Formats: sequence, structure tokens, C-alpha cells
Amino acid sequence: MRRMFLVTALLALLGAGFHMMAATADAQTAPPVTVTETPVTTTPVPGMPPTSGVTQMIHVDDPEGAAAMAKAARDASLALAWKSLPQSQKTLAVGSVLMLVAVTAALLYLAMSTDMLRDNTPPTFAGVTSATGKPLRRAFSLAQSQMAWWFVIVLAGYLYLFLVTGELDTLTGQALCLMGLGTGTAMGAAMVEQNKTNPILAAYQAVLAQMADPATPPADLPTLTATRDTLARQLASRDYVHDILTDANGISLHRFQTAVWTVVIGVLFLIETVVHRKMPDLDPYSLGVLGISAGTYLGFKIPEQPN
Repeated sequence: MRRMFLVTALLALLGAGFHMMAATADAQTAPPVTVTETPVTTTPVPGMPPTSGVTQMIHVDDPEGAAAMAKAARDASLALAWKSLPQSQKTLAVGSVLMLVAVTAALLYLAMSTDMLRDNTPPTFAGVTSATGKPLRRAFSLAQSQMAWWFVIVLAGYLYLFLVTGELDTLTGQALCLMGLGTGTAMGAAMVEQNKTNPILAAYQAVLAQMADPATPPADLPTLTATRDTLARQLASRDYVHDILTDANGISLHRFQTAVWTVVIGVLFLIETVVHRKMPDLDPYSLGVLGISAGTYLGFKIPEQPN
């Protein structure tokens, strides 16, 4: 339930951002205040000198009405453009939308029902349950989540641009850099995990081996079982936000920084793509912020202990 709430909140923020950017774009396209000059010649009046001049007529357009008219015109043009498309292109457009929805839904389903976005160890928590009686699962991985995030962001932008432009060559070097950054962070995190010793995991595996050893006295099994359960619950997932932001010392600044910058630049990337109808060319500083965050995360992960 908590995960669904977080997903719904994120989608709501994305929708609000798109709406605000669209409203700003409409306001910028509204006609400005116009001033027209109309020459006027007056009829001479007896006893008065003849005059001639210019009468200024100021027309102040209603900004809200102009924005509404601009939106209606845009919607009409989009509808007309859609009707003018050949049936083959309409099929491709509908297929692109369905593909995006299917990929996103599949990713969310697999993230919640499988270990696709979770740590690789331990391989199993067989026989151990949480305090509420639910089976334990491995903790979510920040690096794997970042990799999935950029995959969906770039895919959504690519399919959107295909729908509105009909072109396939809309990918940019920055988009590939973002995907490569997510992949590189995930690979670096996996290498760090393989080359460091997790004392809690080592103790858990030692207890499992001792319980499986036939030479272990039966009288020691209750104590070993209690120790196994305690260690397993320290290694297991609590919830998504807790897993990606915390280590043994609580919420970590380097993890929080990585997560925040990833979400912020990803949302801005989508908004820019929708408003300008092309994938944005991110400046080197934006990419540098993501690179620094990823490097800091990997650097602190080497001595990091599990939460």
C-alpha cells in the first residue's frame, strides 16, 4: 500500500509539472496588447480653427481568453493532424503508447513481485518471516532503481517524440549519457558488493551452515534459529524508501543526494521534452552533478555496512 502511494504521488507530481509548463507556454503565446492608430479628420466648426489628428484605440486582450483560444486552436490542429495521418502511422502511434504503458506496468510489477531491483545477497531467507508473519525479501538497491529510472525516462521521451514528430532519430548524446550513467552506477555497485565483506551476511551464512551441519547438537538449534532470524531481519527489506536511503547509520546524505538529483533531473528532462518537442541538451554542469552524486555514492559504498 505504501509503495502504491509513493508511485501515485510521483505520477501526480509529474502531471502537475506538465500542466504548469503547458499553461506557461500557452500564456507566452497569447497576443500582446495592441495599439492601433486611426487617422481622423474633423469637420471645421464656424469660429473654431480646423483640426486634424490621430485617435488612438487601445485594445487590451483578455489573457485568460487568449490562452483558452490558443489551446483550442492547438487542440484543433492536433485533431486535424491526427485525422490526416495514414492508418499505418496511426497504428504505429497507438502501438507506441501501448508499448510505453506495457513497459512501465511490467517494470512496476516486476519491481514489486520479483527481486529485479533488489540486492543480490543473501540468496534466500527460507524459513524466516517478519514480525507480521510475512516472508522476508532482499533489500531494494538504489543503483538498480536509478538504472530502471533512466531507462523509463528515456523510453518515455523517445516514444512521445515519435508520436508528435513521427521521427525516429530523436535520441541525443545526453540521453545516452543518462542511461550509461545509470548502468555504470549499477555495475560499479555490483563490483563493490563482490569485493567487500559484509559481517552481518557472513554471520548469517555461518549460522545457516552450522544449522545444516549434522554434527550440531539438537539442543543448540533453538539458539541458532533465534540468531538466524535476528540476522535475517537486519538484512531484509523494510520498505522501498528506507532501503534506498539508509545504511547502518540511518539516512545517508550521499544516498539522499543521489536519489534527489536523479528524480529532479529526470522530471525536468521529461518536462523539457514535452514542452519543446525534442530531447533537451543538458548542460555539462547538470551531467556533472549526476556524475558527482554517482561517484560519491560508490565511494561511500565501499566501507558502507547494511542497515
